[in-house]
Amino acid sequence: MTTLDFFLVILIILAGYSIVLVTIYLKKITEQMQAVKKDIHDFIEKTNPVIENLEEITRRASRVVSEVESYWEEIDNSIKKVRERFSGLTSIKNFREVEYPAKDLINNIRAFAKGASAFWNAFKHR
Repeated sequence: MTTLDFFLVILIILAGYSIVLVTIYLKKITEQMQAVKKDIHDFIEKTNPVIENLEEITRRASRVVSEVESYWEEIDNSIKKVRERFSGLTSIKNFREVEYPAKDLINNIRAFAKGASAFWNAFKHR
């Protein structure tokens, strides 16, 4: 047996060993890929109910907002009607004048009292 035959036998043995190692590693990689696939499937199965609940919450919130908007429109319309009726009865300026009919008289009496007080103080100090 020559050295060339010896190296050829070693090369064949190493090639067979390499094929076995590659097969084992490919099997491990395939198993890991299956585990990742299973994890992703489980994750998707767990998130589907959450998404469905979120959709239901969104629908309910939308319905509540619509109802509140309709109530707000009714309240706003009621306020506008009250304002129109109130302004139709009397203007706010006339209402203030009716509320204080003696306003000018009270202002004149106050002015007179202040003037008399100032006169009396000035007269005392002389």
